[in-house]
Amino acid sequence: MRQVSLLAPGIAALAHVMPDVRAAMRQIAGSRESEGRKALVDKLNQIASEAEIKLTGGNSKSISKDLLDKWLSPSDSSHPPSLLAILAFCRATDNPAPLQIILRAVGLDVMTDEDRKFRDYGRAVWEAEEAARNRKRIRERI
Repeated sequence: MRQVSLLAPGIAALAHVMPDVRAAMRQIAGSRESEGRKALVDKLNQIASEAEIKLTGGNSKSISKDLLDKWLSPSDSSHPPSLLAILAFCRATDNPAPLQIILRAVGLDVMTDEDRKFRDYGRAVWEAEEAARNRKRIRERI
């Protein structure tokens, strides 16, 4: 097994993942006093209940608005959201930005439905052009 150097490209980006995730979540959730944050807590708890997952490391099966505020606080690094909490947040808000930040830190990305359509269209165009080139080669041999 090869040991990864801390100076390797991309390794330093890992240090910024959680602050960047929190910043994205904070932007999506809106201001601390907004009604949207209160509704978001209910939606997160509903998703957790339906998926039968815990969003925290403790015994509680639900989260409070105070805990959501701690997750999103730029100054409170002692309460990071769990990966399940981030996934539930992405589902609740229908916004993959926090997950994209995590995946980009390891060289991956999220493909949206729109991205898939463009990929499929590009593949179809490429295949049609390849078929045309093959027809042309066959025609030239005739």
